[in-house]
Amino acid sequence: MALTTNFKDFEDAIQYSTALLNQLDAIITRNLTDFPVTTPRIMNPEQLIQELANP
Repeated sequence: MALTTNFKDFEDAIQYSTALLNQLDAIITRNLTDFPVTTPRIMNPEQLIQELANP
């Protein structure tokens, strides 16, 4: 699946494919622009912490 994505970086394609196959809600990364998708959600660590602190 990762081989058929349109990602510039193969490692990001693997992370994205793994998230989809495992039906994860989000990918947490410091490089938001590396993930040109909307599903699953792409968040940075600060966004995750803020969301967990304010349910």
